[in-house]
Amino acid sequence: MGSARRSWFPLAALGFAQLIMVLAELPGESLAGTGEFTNLRGYTLTQELSGLGSGELSGATFPPGYDHLAEVTAVDTVPPATLGWLVGLACVVLAVAGWYWLSLRRAGTPPRTGRFVLTALGALAAVPLLDLVGALQLRIPGDVRGPLLATLGLLLLAGYERSWLVLAVTGVFALVTVVFLPPVAGALCAAGVLFAGAFAVLLRRPRGTAADAV
Repeated sequence: MGSARRSWFPLAALGFAQLIMVLAELPGESLAGTGEFTNLRGYTLTQELSGLGSGELSGATFPPGYDHLAEVTAVDTVPPATLGWLVGLACVVLAVAGWYWLSLRRAGTPPRTGRFVLTALGALAAVPLLDLVGALQLRIPGDVRGPLLATLGLLLLAGYERSWLVLAVTGVFALVTVVFLPPVAGALCAAGVLFAGAFAVLLRRPRGTAADAV
């Protein structure tokens, strides 16, 4: 098994990834908040935000002779993943794999290169595959699929490190990103939870030290 103190890096890496995702999302969100779209002929179509989830367009205005365009067929679609979860999680997987490789080599127990590379590539490939299954088979919204994938990764980390602290951080992370808060606010709060967990891991004394014996 691993060393629980090494788990600070995956927590911090996921926290930084969420901050970057939020910063990248804010400009697009401010533009999309107006609810206005312009077609190729220069006509402005106004779309109510309440219709975004179901694919229904309402409140649209059309020039004379284009009234037939008002007939819109609703399409049952699954919202795409927002906040760049796929890219963010893929980067976190690569960073964590490199971190554990260096940590194991410094500890004098270098892993087998072939097995380690295959494991890292398998984890990297699992991110888009699980997201695809969640979208097409389970019909999970995009705002939920990303946090669920991150929660699954944190659960695997907690099991590998046998860390109750990481498990507790995972529970709080899932609550704020999936249950309680909207995507952007949830990502910001979850990043704070992850950073707090990383600091707690670093400040926690390892078992068997002289300080614990006092």
